[in-house]
Amino acid sequence: MKKFRVKPIFGGHQIYQEIVNFPPKGVEYMGVSSATKSGKYYESKKMKEKLGSLLQKFKLPRMIYVKPGKYNLIHSSRGIIPLNMRPWVIDMEHVHSFFGLNPKLMKNKFWRKFIEKKLASKNCKAILCHCEATRQAFFRYLDCSKFKDKIKILYPSSHIIPIKKEKHDKIRILAILSLFEHKGGLQILEAFSQLDKKYKNIELWLRADVPESFKKKYNSKNIKYMDYFKDIIPRERLLKEVYSKCDIFLYPTFCDSFGYSLIDAMVAKLPIIGTNMFAVPEIVEDGKNGFVINIPGYSLKDNFLQYYPIENLTKKDNEIFIRGLFKSLEKLIKDKKLREKMSKESFRLVNTGKFSIKERNKKLLVAYGVKNG
Repeated sequence: MKKFRVKPIFGGHQIYQEIVNFPPKGVEYMGVSSATKSGKYYESKKMKEKLGSLLQKFKLPRMIYVKPGKYNLIHSSRGIIPLNMRPWVIDMEHVHSFFGLNPKLMKNKFWRKFIEKKLASKNCKAILCHCEATRQAFFRYLDCSKFKDKIKILYPSSHIIPIKKEKHDKIRILAILSLFEHKGGLQILEAFSQLDKKYKNIELWLRADVPESFKKKYNSKNIKYMDYFKDIIPRERLLKEVYSKCDIFLYPTFCDSFGYSLIDAMVAKLPIIGTNMFAVPEIVEDGKNGFVINIPGYSLKDNFLQYYPIENLTKKDNEIFIRGLFKSLEKLIKDKKLREKMSKESFRLVNTGKFSIKERNKKLLVAYGVKNG
């Protein structure tokens, strides 16, 4: 059978590692970098952020001319628009990805029209949004009338990594935060410190770059601090050595377009506590595989933004948020059967559900035009 050849414009994120290593049947990805195959994204994340900030100064949308080759289609990502007169698809974490996630640059009418024209062109075959929130953001910020049928949802997915769950005496709560403050680190420490006084059988494993002042303030023997960027751990090792030893995954983020660690929590069969931030409620189904805590003052439909300025939280709002965190954690701490039920549902979603490789590949074949929808 002749392979359908795709030229990928991918980075080193695990989303793309999962696509190239577990491709749809009959598809061959050409010229894949070693960084993409191995998922080495976080090792150079800070450098990429600096480069992205530099590019934003030019106030141009992200574009690329792809070297000609024997491929059937280009699969671009992260808002990078191919300039070739060849068929292409693009996957997006947010409509603002065209400008490196800078919403202010979307106000430029000239470049908005340029983007709309490219997306309406016959060469653009599909616009693959990482979630429904992203799909809705397209309609909020662009005139999609000429390409609305191209805008689809393609959820990130993961293959199943065998994990041996470790038995332990205490209930372990895991939080993995690339940004300590903006992903709810302060609120986690405060909620846990209150729970720590009430329950003697709990532990918090916090993998984040926590300021020393907070480590001194929250110095319970039941808190295990682990560095994040100072000690980058390969994903599979992290799943087997950290996720596998925990019982609850905590992710009270104030900024995220998706949150890939939530997929890893599903692979590890963990119930999840998240927020109503952007795509999180699509991943954490409240009452099914976890709980969703509302951020006071945040509504997705206001501007379809993937962040909420934490400085906008009043003292009262912060207390309400921490109380919600406390109550959700307490429910899972007290009810082992509920933890087990939610764990099974988390795993089902990534094993056979909407975040599975099978579902993702089915949608990719349709987007590529290999199969009809």
